[in-house]
Order: sequence, then C-alpha cells, then structure tokens
Amino acid sequence: MQNKCFGLTSLILLLGQLVLAQNHCAMKVSGHVIDTNGTSLQGVVIRLGKSKTTATDREGYFEFATLCAGKYTLLLSHLGYANQTLSFSLNRDTILPLTLKHDAIHIQDIEIIGQESQNLSSSTHRLSMQDIQENKGKTLAESLTDISGVSSIGMGNSIVKPVINGLHSNRILILNHGIRQEGQQWGAEHAPEIDPFTAGRLEVIKGAQGVRYGADALGGVVVITPTPIDTNKTLKGNVDLVGQSNGRGGSLNALLEGKVSSIPNLGWRIQGSGKKLGNYKSAKYYLGNTGVEELNYSGTLTYKTGRNQFEAYYSHFGTTLGIFEGAHIGTVEDIQARIDHGRPFEEYDFEYTIKAPRQRVSHDLAKATWKRNLSNDQLLEIQYGFQRNHRREYDLRRVESDDIPMADMVLTTQTLDATWKSGNNAVGIQSLAQVNNNTPGTGTTPIIPNFDSYTLGLFGIRQFHIGRLHAEAGARYDFKYLDVAGYRYKRDEINDDASIAQYLLTDTRRFHNASGTLGILYHLRPNLSWKSNIGLAWRAPSANELYSDGVHHGSATYELGNQDLRSEKGLKWMNSFILSEKQLHITLDVYAQMLYDYIYAQPNPDSVRQTIRGTFPLFVYEQHDALFYGADMRLTYDFCENFGYELNTSIIRARNLDLQRYLPYIPADRLQQAVHWKWFGQTEQQSYLKVAHRYVARQTRYEANSDYTSPPPAYHLIDFVASKQIKTEKDRQLILLLSVENIFNKEYKDYMDRLRYFTHQMGRNINLKISYQF
Repeated sequence: MQNKCFGLTSLILLLGQLVLAQNHCAMKVSGHVIDTNGTSLQGVVIRLGKSKTTATDREGYFEFATLCAGKYTLLLSHLGYANQTLSFSLNRDTILPLTLKHDAIHIQDIEIIGQESQNLSSSTHRLSMQDIQENKGKTLAESLTDISGVSSIGMGNSIVKPVINGLHSNRILILNHGIRQEGQQWGAEHAPEIDPFTAGRLEVIKGAQGVRYGADALGGVVVITPTPIDTNKTLKGNVDLVGQSNGRGGSLNALLEGKVSSIPNLGWRIQGSGKKLGNYKSAKYYLGNTGVEELNYSGTLTYKTGRNQFEAYYSHFGTTLGIFEGAHIGTVEDIQARIDHGRPFEEYDFEYTIKAPRQRVSHDLAKATWKRNLSNDQLLEIQYGFQRNHRREYDLRRVESDDIPMADMVLTTQTLDATWKSGNNAVGIQSLAQVNNNTPGTGTTPIIPNFDSYTLGLFGIRQFHIGRLHAEAGARYDFKYLDVAGYRYKRDEINDDASIAQYLLTDTRRFHNASGTLGILYHLRPNLSWKSNIGLAWRAPSANELYSDGVHHGSATYELGNQDLRSEKGLKWMNSFILSEKQLHITLDVYAQMLYDYIYAQPNPDSVRQTIRGTFPLFVYEQHDALFYGADMRLTYDFCENFGYELNTSIIRARNLDLQRYLPYIPADRLQQAVHWKWFGQTEQQSYLKVAHRYVARQTRYEANSDYTSPPPAYHLIDFVASKQIKTEKDRQLILLLSVENIFNKEYKDYMDRLRYFTHQMGRNINLKISYQF
C-alpha cells in the first residue's frame, strides 16, 4: 500500500512539475512602438535574442509568445530611426512601451516609407493636426488646399474637388480607408463622397503613381487614413461641434471606440456626423438655393490573433446639395446678359429650403481585410471592397413634378486585391468590376449610358538602400474592358439639333497599358535631402468623355463626348528638395509632366445649347498632347520658440502642344502665408493666434475668345484664427477655436469656379469650433 501511495505521489509531483514547466515557458512579451512625436510606427524590425524576429503591425504593436523566464535582449531597427537595444528580465507577461528617435541622416525617410504610403521617392505631404483641427466642418477639397500645389475646382462653396498640379477628377485617385474611392467622379461638380471627420491622417502624394495604385493616378493620390483604434481603453472618443455664420448652420460629429473586455484583441469604433447650411452669401448678396444637408456614419471592427489581423469597415455618406438657381437660364440672350452682368439679376433671401435644381447623392462603402505576418517582415494582405454610389440630379420641370430626377445613376463597384510585402518591397494583383445603371422613369435620355467595366492589374515594387542613397523601381500592367449600351438622340448635322428619333448605342472597348516608376532618395547632407521620381501612368477615357450628349444638370452645362478618344498616358518627373534645420524647414517640388492624348472639356463660346429646359453653355471634349510644368514650395520658420511663419506657394504652366495654345481651367499662381503666436509655448500646442493671407493671381495664360468670359481679377483674402487648448483631466482635453475667413468681406471670383460666369464666391464667414476628447 505504501509503495502504491509512494508511486501515486511521485506521479502527481511529476505531473505538477511538467505543468509548472509549461507555465514557466508560456509567457509573452508585447509592446507598442512610437516615435518622439507619438506616431505609431509600422514595420519596425524587432529581434529577440538570436532566434526570434518579428515586425510591428500598422498600429505599431508586436508580440512574442511561448517564452521562458530569464534575461532577454531586444534590438529595434527601422529606416529613418536610430537602432535601440533593450535588456530586461522576464518573470511574467510583460508589456513594453518603446520610443524610437529620428536618425539625423535619415530624418526624411520615415515620412515616405512609414505606415500606409511606403513611397520612397515620391513627394508626400501630410496635413498637420493643427490644419485638420482648423478645417473641421469643411469639405475634403477645401481641407487639402492647405498643401502647396493643391487647389480646387467646382461650383460655388459646397461642391468642390481637389486639383493636384493642375489635374483633377479621374486623374486624381482617392484612397479612402485603403479602398479606391469609386463614384461618378468624372464631373468637375461631383464632389468626393467622403466625410473628412473619419480621417485621422490626410496625405497628398504628388506625381504619377500608376504602379502602386493603378490606372487614373496620373496627377497624384489623396490618402485618407483613420487613426488606429485604442484597444487599451474600454471607452474613448471625441465630439466636434462646428458653427458658421455664412450659411447660418454647421456640423456635429461624434466618435466612440474601445476594446471588448470579454474578447481580448477585439477593437471597435462607431462614428457619425451631420451638416446643415442654408443659402450662403457673397460679400453683397445671397445666392439662392445653395444650402447643404448631410448625414454620415461609419463603423469599424478589428481583431488580432497570433499572426493574423482582421478588419471590417462600413461607411455611409449622404448629402443633398442645392445648385444656384441663376445658373439655369431660359434663352440665348439671357445667358449672355447674365455673364456680362457678372452677378444675379434676382435678389434672394436667406432660407434653408433646397429646391430644384439640386443633387442628392449617397455612397456606401464596405471592406474586409485579412493580414497575415508570414515570417520576419513578410506580410500577406487580402482586401475586398464593395461600393454603391447613387447619384440623383433634379432640375426644374415644366410638366412633371420636380421631385422626379433628371438623372438617376447607380454605380456599383467591387474590388479584390492581394499584396505580398517584404519590408518595403511588394508584389500584388488588383481587380475591379464595375456596373453603371441608369434608373428608368426620369423622362430624359441619360447623359452617360449604362456600362459594365472590368479591370485587372499586376504590379511589383523593389527598393534598394546603399548608405545615403535609396532607390526604388516598379512596373505594372493593367487591362480594362468596357461594354456600353444606351439610347441617344439622332442629331441634325445641319442645324445641330436633336431630332425626336432615338437610336440604340452599343459599343465595346478594350484598353491596356504598362506603367513604371524609377526614383531615388539621396541625403546630400544630414539636413538636406533630394528625391527624384520619374513615373509613367495612364487612364482610359471615362464614359462621359466618350458618350455624353446632353444637359449635365449638376453643372448647368451641355456636354458633348467624343467616341474616338484614346487612352491618356502621362510621364511625370518630380524633384523634391527637403531642408530641415532647427528653425527652418523648406520643401521645394519642381516637376514637369508630358500628357499624351490629354482629354479636356473645351468651352465653346460661339455656341450654346438651347433645350426645352433652358439654354446652357456648351462644353466639347477634345484630345491633344499637353505639357504641364511648375513648382510648389512649403516653408516654415520659427523666429523664436513661440512665434513662427509659414508659406505655401505654387505656380503651374500648361500648354496644348498640338495647337500651340493654352489649356482651359488651369489654376492661376497662388500664395498662402501666415504668422502664428503660441500662447503657452510647447506645453499647449493647440493654443495660438494666427493671421493668414491668401493671394490668387489672375490667370493670364488663356486663349482670347476661347471661353464665355475672360478670367476674373486677382484677389487677396485675410483670415484670422484663435485657438485655446484646455486640459481638464488625464487624457481629456477641450479645444476652442474661433476663425474668421475673408475678414474684410472681399468680393471676388475664382477662375476654377464653374459658377464664376454668374456669381461671386463666399463673403465673410465666422466659425466657432468646439472639440472635446476623452
């Protein structure tokens, strides 16, 4: 019996030792790596001892599991930062907060290689947190104009879209939360269907970016990235309240996020915003039917387990926009009289009601992403995206109700991308399937026909690093198939009139092209770097450029397409010089871009189109070789610790090489400058006073008699900003911001505004913005 008890006791002791030994080697080390500015760092290579290696994810986190107790050494390395070594003893699960310091020689590299963009030689510009705070409540395009070389085009002050180095619409690719934004972006008056409140970071990548991002990125890329979800807290969030005097309305935004205590590594976020504005006012008069209503919401789930990361995201953007009544005109005589008068004949009162003509647009975006760390710094990413864009444009009707849209288009887009990354090298495949359907029952012939479009692209990018010289090369091939079906009116070639008879338009087009990029980053001195990039990109002509023949109710113009158009191909050479001193920072971009078969809508002042719904300016699509070149500069100088100066300036030249004439709708030279004074120095970054000056020159490089009127005069505007940061408790703060735009109520027009024929831009606007973060 004693032997049996002794044997059983020994067995229990042995099992206990095995269990203790297993627990002894079941510990883990995790951590979060940031830089000295508090930015999470992705792709930091972390070596534990001699046998284990991993890399931080997009939020800057890493983890080593199944470790035994003992002493360990961590080695952290990342391009643009000094290596860091940390020794520690492990006797329980440990979380390490780690901070990397910038390397003086590679100080600029991290701006290009870190996080989403990973662009080594391209010119990348990011809005500061102060800029984002000042621009809350504005449209995406208005926010981006704080970046040198970025302007806007649109209709009035509510329908605007970004312009990068003179290119816009289908030549600018917008990456929204990792998904190509796909809407009816072909119109200059079709603003991006994006809620800027969802952006934690706003970036503009200049240059031809066709290799990494695909077709349509001839002018550049706008990257909208959310902040990482803070999974260290059960509940975190912020509330933004924006009020403005011009339009007598404002915006409200709320965001909540956190972790789920019962499900480790699960993070969540919900967000919603709304906007309501009435008729806006120029310096001297109201513009009738220019109100805005907007309701947006989004949600995100993230989950990490082992080497896998999962993310699901959904957003809805919905807006109703009024179109200035005076842009819809009855007769040929009336349209010229209004253009000559330069302002409305009618007098309008302030009201919130949005009547016809108006736009009603909704955009739904959903994505699912799976990432797997394969080994060391290798990552496999697969992402599926779904988008549904519903655009309805309403006009005044003589018989039917104005509640029936003149144009009712539903664009559905699905994307599936797979990318393998090793460090900053990547190979991937991207696919897109798109269907555009015009909803029947409008009683009009749609301006663009129904179509199906399919695109497939393959790309590869390789980077090289030799001392102070860094280089990258990439190649891509894309194929696009377009199948079109729709009705068109037969046209009387003698009288240039549409007859009653219709015909069925069917067409099939195939486009394909190769893209390439070659660039370097060289550190001339520890504080001076040179980046040079040559990029080849392309885009196929869009459906409206090929087949439009009718009134575009959103812009109050008549557009005529050209079925003989070929693909655009752009070769752009961008050189950037970056000087970073203690008090002085300068970024200079100098570029030239040759655009072969450049497509543009040319105003035809010798002809207008008169329909039963009014008389409209005629725009005809043409195609010629064109040359764009120019320079952008960003300068900041700190006179002392609390007082500084900043300057943005840009010039651009563009010319039709075939006809040896200027191109229409090219931004004029512009300059933005400001002086600011921080009340409390570095302790309160958001407490400051600022006076800003905006100057836009007259566009003198245009062809006489090629437009309905000559470009407007130059203008100067003065703005004022006062901001106060109040820290209430730990990790909680309140920011109060008062700004006055166009403080002297200057009456002016902008050449890039399609409504400049009939009216002026917005007058003085007082904004009060309250942001609470907890």
